[in-house]
Amino acid sequence: MNVQLDNFGVLQIEPTDLCNLSCRMCIPHFEKHPQIHGVPKGVMDTKLFERIIRGLVEEDCRFDHVILQWLGDPSLHPDLPKLVGLAAEGLVGRAKYLRVDTNAITLTPRRMDAIVNAWIPHREIPLLMVFTIDAATQKTYGVVKGQSALDRVRKHIRHLVVRRAALGFEHVPLNIQLQFVVQKENADEAGAFLHYWRSFLRCHAGGVGHDEILFKRLSVAAGGEGQAEADRLYEDTMRRFDIRAESSDGVHVLVWENRPWEHDDEQQDAPRQPCPGLWMTPVIRHDGALVMCCADLQSDLVLGNLREQSFKALWNSSTARARRIAHIEGRFSDVGPCADCGGINWYGMPAETVRDWLESADAMSAWDTYASRMRK
Repeated sequence: MNVQLDNFGVLQIEPTDLCNLSCRMCIPHFEKHPQIHGVPKGVMDTKLFERIIRGLVEEDCRFDHVILQWLGDPSLHPDLPKLVGLAAEGLVGRAKYLRVDTNAITLTPRRMDAIVNAWIPHREIPLLMVFTIDAATQKTYGVVKGQSALDRVRKHIRHLVVRRAALGFEHVPLNIQLQFVVQKENADEAGAFLHYWRSFLRCHAGGVGHDEILFKRLSVAAGGEGQAEADRLYEDTMRRFDIRAESSDGVHVLVWENRPWEHDDEQQDAPRQPCPGLWMTPVIRHDGALVMCCADLQSDLVLGNLREQSFKALWNSSTARARRIAHIEGRFSDVGPCADCGGINWYGMPAETVRDWLESADAMSAWDTYASRMRK
């Protein structure tokens, strides 16, 4: 997963920061914070969403892929099918695929059908539906997620899989990913989770689609204290149940190999690389604000608002440039929350990428500082 991404990387657009769960791994919702991003919780206005997509099209912005989700659950947006349709129409040829991350609790068969129907006219761009489930039993789901809704979730996903099989993959590139974030409350169920969903997809998918079962590491304060312990649990769990990356019958099992830069284990002795988040993970908050990094939940790295300025103007602004140079030179404390963050670990920033960006930004004066840091 340590890859480089096309153009502006991965764009996340947040339909809402509201959520109907209180997952233990999601501190803001688990602790019921009244605010998450430093602004009132809310739902993106559909007209604003349409304006944002239109602006990206007019500027010919291109991304590896686009995710409709940040911290809340997009299923709580009343116009989610329309958002999917607008995004699919505008992003054809500008992103490799469109992705929706959800718990699926409110995505009844009727709403699932509405999403699929809104997307089908623009099916040149694949749609990936990501369902974070994190449990194999109703009891554990209730402990990890905050309510006992596993049976409902399975029913809704089953409907989508059967509907897709009826449509035919050749004409409808609709793919599904099922996620399991390993944590102490659910680690014992990792093997059962894999067995259930692999058997389910082999039985119901009919060989249609590119479906994934992903086992993820738990992120503890973005690489803060406790991250090394969480990583050990993850690695022990993968070994215990013999879970490894493999593919068969159209079902792809994925494991999370990369680890974040951490404060509390031996990795802290290695030179810290500039975080790819500032280059590759732009986020548009539900109120239209453009944030530089998807790990910046408090929105300390806001660049401006797409109600007033364009994406390219903000993403290539002098403020954004200065923050990136500070990372390259190792001045993480100069960039708000970055000093205590483990950073984004699923993309990479190799030296050639750093150099290419410095040349494009007319900032090669920072190269010597970067090269010296990396030699230590």
